Amino acid sequence: MSTPSGHQRATRQVFASLPRAVVDAFAGRDHAPPRHVIHLPVAVAELAAALDLAGSLARWLASTFPQVEVAGTSVSTEDAQQVRHWVFCDRITPERRRCLLRCDHHGECLPPAEPGG
Repeated sequence: MSTPSGHQRATRQVFASLPRAVVDAFAGRDHAPPRHVIHLPVAVAELAAALDLAGSLARWLASTFPQVEVAGTSVSTEDAQQVRHWVFCDRITPERRRCLLRCDHHGECLPPAEPGG
């Protein structure tokens, strides 16, 4: 039995606290089909108002279209779209979905509801 290299030990430490599904996805062991994301620009002057509107739109759209991932909703400035302000918590739950609570929530993350539930 060989002794792990420094790189292998460091890699284990980095991934030790991550859920197995996240590690598998990062390592390329994810067999899920590719998904496409729809970007729908809506201009709002104030960040707080944009976050509120984005949250409301996401929940409303999700009530009609089950494909909407409410927890993935974010807002950016028009000229800096690479800098995103999350509307909902961006932590990944063991179900490999984002938490459904607001980004500044306290306590445990809320996993998504089961489909049809």
